[in-house]
Amino acid sequence: MPPNSKGGSFVHDPKLCNEKEVLAQVKIRFKATNGIEHILCRRSQLTVKRNTRQFKTLEGSLVSVRNGERSAISSRVAELDQLMPHYLGVSKAVLDNVIFCHQEESLWPMSEPSKLKIKFDEIFEALKYTKATDNIKQLRKDQNKRLDGLKLTEKFTKENKDKGDKAERQSKQLDAELKGLREEITELQAKIKEAEHKHQEAWDHAAKYQHVVESLNAKEGKRVWLEEDVAGLREDLHERSESDEWLQSEVDQYEERTAVHEQHKQQQLKQYDSLTRAIAEGGKKLSNKHIEAGKYEEQRDNHKQEIGRRKALIKDSSRRHSIRGYDTDLDDMQINEYMERISRLSKDQTAAVEKARRETEREAKKAQGVLSNLGERKSAVSTEKNSLKQQSDANARNIGSFLANINNIEFDEGGKAILESKIEDIAARLQKAKDQSKKESWDSKLQESNAQLRAIKDESEQLNRDLLQGTKQASELARLAHWKEEAEDRKRNLDKMKGVHGVRLQKLLNQSWAPLSLEVEFQKVIDQKTRQLKESERQRELVSRTLEQVDYKLNNAKADVKKAEKELVACVKRLKESAECEPEEYAKTLSEMQEARDLFKADSDNFENLRKYFTRGIEVAQKKHECNMCQRAFHGAEEKDFISRLKQKVANDTAAQVKSDLNDAEDDLRKAKEAGPSHDTWVRLSTAELPKLQEEIKKLGIEREKILGEIEEHDKIVKEHEEAKVDVESLAKPVRDIAKNHQDLTNFLGQIKDFTANQTEVELTQTPDDIQAQLEVLGGKSQSLENSIAKLRTDKERARSQISTLELDLTKEKSNLSDANHQLDRKTVMSKQIEELRSVNQKHQGTTKQLVLQLQDLERQTSEEQTKLDDLTQRGQDKEKSLQQEASKLADTVHKLELAEQNIQAYLQDGGPAKLARCQREIENIQEEIDQGKAERNRVTVSINKIKEEIDRHKEIKRTILDNIKYRQKLRELEVCQTEIASLSAQNDEADRAYWQKQASHWRRIFDEVVARKQSKMGTATAKDEQLGKLIQDWQTDYKDSAVHYKKAHLEVETTKAAIEDLGRYGAAMDHAIMAYHSIKMEEINRIVEELWKSTYQGTDVDTIMIRSDSEDTKGSRSSYKYRVCMVKQDAEMDMRGRCSAGQKVLASIIIRLALAECFGVNCGLIALDEPTTNLDRDNIRALANSLHNIIKARRRQSNFQLIVITHDEDFLKQMNCPDFCDYYYRVSRNDRQKSEIARQSIAEVM
Repeated sequence: MPPNSKGGSFVHDPKLCNEKEVLAQVKIRFKATNGIEHILCRRSQLTVKRNTRQFKTLEGSLVSVRNGERSAISSRVAELDQLMPHYLGVSKAVLDNVIFCHQEESLWPMSEPSKLKIKFDEIFEALKYTKATDNIKQLRKDQNKRLDGLKLTEKFTKENKDKGDKAERQSKQLDAELKGLREEITELQAKIKEAEHKHQEAWDHAAKYQHVVESLNAKEGKRVWLEEDVAGLREDLHERSESDEWLQSEVDQYEERTAVHEQHKQQQLKQYDSLTRAIAEGGKKLSNKHIEAGKYEEQRDNHKQEIGRRKALIKDSSRRHSIRGYDTDLDDMQINEYMERISRLSKDQTAAVEKARRETEREAKKAQGVLSNLGERKSAVSTEKNSLKQQSDANARNIGSFLANINNIEFDEGGKAILESKIEDIAARLQKAKDQSKKESWDSKLQESNAQLRAIKDESEQLNRDLLQGTKQASELARLAHWKEEAEDRKRNLDKMKGVHGVRLQKLLNQSWAPLSLEVEFQKVIDQKTRQLKESERQRELVSRTLEQVDYKLNNAKADVKKAEKELVACVKRLKESAECEPEEYAKTLSEMQEARDLFKADSDNFENLRKYFTRGIEVAQKKHECNMCQRAFHGAEEKDFISRLKQKVANDTAAQVKSDLNDAEDDLRKAKEAGPSHDTWVRLSTAELPKLQEEIKKLGIEREKILGEIEEHDKIVKEHEEAKVDVESLAKPVRDIAKNHQDLTNFLGQIKDFTANQTEVELTQTPDDIQAQLEVLGGKSQSLENSIAKLRTDKERARSQISTLELDLTKEKSNLSDANHQLDRKTVMSKQIEELRSVNQKHQGTTKQLVLQLQDLERQTSEEQTKLDDLTQRGQDKEKSLQQEASKLADTVHKLELAEQNIQAYLQDGGPAKLARCQREIENIQEEIDQGKAERNRVTVSINKIKEEIDRHKEIKRTILDNIKYRQKLRELEVCQTEIASLSAQNDEADRAYWQKQASHWRRIFDEVVARKQSKMGTATAKDEQLGKLIQDWQTDYKDSAVHYKKAHLEVETTKAAIEDLGRYGAAMDHAIMAYHSIKMEEINRIVEELWKSTYQGTDVDTIMIRSDSEDTKGSRSSYKYRVCMVKQDAEMDMRGRCSAGQKVLASIIIRLALAECFGVNCGLIALDEPTTNLDRDNIRALANSLHNIIKARRRQSNFQLIVITHDEDFLKQMNCPDFCDYYYRVSRNDRQKSEIARQSIAEVM
């Protein structure tokens, strides 16, 4: 498809044939570079859908004809876009941009540099070469990476080879050491057997006596612990005199008696739990009733408050609304009376507001009618005034039009007189010119000028001879000329820099300055500015250090505050954990704990005395069967009950409880005292340290803000000094340049002076440049004389043409005089019309003034009436607003009273008082039930405690009986053990056993020593054997082929190094070859472009054009180029883009394409030119036709050359002399049905 086309522009539009689908086909026949003929066929399809069009490429084919045989390739099995460039012998870029280039893209050589670079890179196939070089570089990079890996492998294999050699040496050494260890182990094994045999013999003899000794030792041990048990039991034992059988029967009956008490206890506990649940349930009911009663009491209080608020509201509103008689205490009748009265007042006030609004509206409507009448009169007068104004404006426009026409008439009576005088003047000048022409002797003047010109030429020849003679002394004269030029250049630079920087330097140095001492003075100023800057920075640094110190103190203080706060929280936490109180209550809590501890301690001490007294009473009752206090004897079951009660009082559980309470109190007191340091710390932190630290932080913060302000001031000073220094330093380079130029000027002037003083020959005072300057002066004179001669000739010709011109001017002025007479008549008529229109406008102005007066009167009346209306409306609104405010106040009061009345009646109607009384009665009943339950629970608690005391007493009796039984058994066992020990001590086997045990120990010691030596040797041998096995295994698995692997890795490293070097040389050679190829091709292209341009372009503003390829800076050795089209004029190069005309663009683009086709299309001699004459003038078209004619003539012998020209310009074909090369051409035209047709016609018809 063509460039910028959408939807397939080459496909016939379906609208023209009323079809939904159109098929298209394009064919091309060509010969490939191998001479085989091919036919390419492409097919496409355009389908019209509801809202869009779909363009689709169908199957294409490529038919090849070889020796009469046809073969076809489908686009389904081959990529035709890739085959075509191959068969045509050129790249795709050359096909698209050079050979077949559409008109819309034919100017691509004039595009912007980035796009032009893309085009040339595609034509030069830079991407292909770039990829090749990149591949070489990547391959070299990969090989470098591989080399790194191979080096690591080489290093690893070398280490393995060294390790294998070392392992082999170690293996041989270990094998020799193992042989020696095995011999030593064999000798030690024999010694072990001997020691073991003798040790066994001695041990067998000692074993015979060991049994008796061990029995004796066992009996002695048993006797010791039996004596300890008997002593331990006797210490706390209350011995009983009853027999063993009676004690055992008491123990057997204990469980039965305990079970009866336990059953009674469980029954009492169940009753206790039931009562507790009932009390808890009653407590919940009581709590709920208290909540309910609180709600009713709140309602009652709200009711009373509401009544009070209603009375207060009535009193307050009666004062505000001026209603008398309600300032004292009010009863219900007075309240109802006030409610009715205030409601009636509110309704009356609302009616008054509505009445005032209606009166205001009625009066405003009346005033509005008067205003409307005035407005209608005002509108009528304004309409009449505007009508007169429009008529006056129309007349003024007509007057302006007439005046414009009059002004456009260039002639007036004075102009007519001027024309008449001009005609007379032209006639006089014509006569004078004819006379002057006769008087001037042009030929004699020309002869004189020619003689002067010849004299000047002779003088120039003499100077040329002098210049030739002076070349012998050219070196010295050249130096003199160079010095003079340099001195003049330095002087200009010095004057220029003085003019630019003189004022600033004078202001900076505060004095007039000289170039000779400028650098020294300027350096002093820089040093001064530097010292000022350093001093200001030093001052700022001092303040900054002070700030750092303050910041350090402030941070430390904040850290101390955080630490103190954290410690304060920890102290509070420890106090709460230990003393369970707040820090403020610690002293009080500690005192209470001490009092509680003292109370528990007193209870504990008294309990021990009572326990002793009750225990003595029990012993007296059991022994004497009488009371210890009153000496009264017991009768019947009194003794048993008495002993039971006393035992219950001294029970261990009760003593343990008292002791436990005392221990708990002491523990609590100890923990509280341990928290004392925490309390002291809390007091110290909260009262002293924290306030002090916070005050210090506040002071440091104020000091820090002050120092920050000082730093900001110092920053400003430093910045000012820095800016001053930078401003001074900006003059450093100009100062250096001024000093350098002055020094150079002094040196050059001195050299010129010395050279002139030492010069003796007069000829040397004139340099070749001086002679050349004289030659230029003579050349100027020669040129002036030549110009004078030309001027004389021109004057002669001009005089002749002047006479002809004056004759023509005379005729023209006479014609202008006739036109002036006609225009003056028109001007007179238009002046009369202007006077008539002006008189009409004056009448309109008088009428308009009267109307303006009427409008002013109406405006005044309207303003007065509007003021009256506004005043009436404002007064009505104010009155209505006042009445409305009073009505709103009354309505608000009524609303508040009604709301209060509703709340009061709602409480009474809801039965609030009755509910409160009922709830209070229910609370009293529930409280009575709870009290009864608590009394019953206390009674059950007493009963349970008595049962527990009885059970504890039975436990104590059981323990005493069991201790007596156990004591008697231990005594009997101790007597039997002492008898057995006496029997065994009579035998004397211990001495024999000791002798044989000593012998067994001796041989055992020898046996252990030899075994230890053997184990040591065997351990060493085992370790060395394992080490040897490991070495052999490692050598087999890791080092067996290490030498071969190292050799292979070393060879791979060396070969890879050589390959990397070869790739580097190949890449460099390829880069060099690409650059050389690019240079050759660019030279060839520019040569062809220059030839075609000079033979084609007919203008004189551009000598030639060329394509410049500038190398870009890229990474690596490979160069990248950017391209631009340049035009050359008198050896000066300029970018052609943006400086050339449209015709020059077209011509340059065609020539560049022809050159590219010549260079890159050798295998494909085909090129198509699409409308090549666009924007070209006739001369360039003719020159282009001649150039194409010459190109065809030169390449017509080339078998594959073919030029396709698409044009509308038949003259272009004629100028190409097409009949010299072809007989026919193809014409594309439309028939009567507006269908395109292609017809073959004879070229002779165009000629």
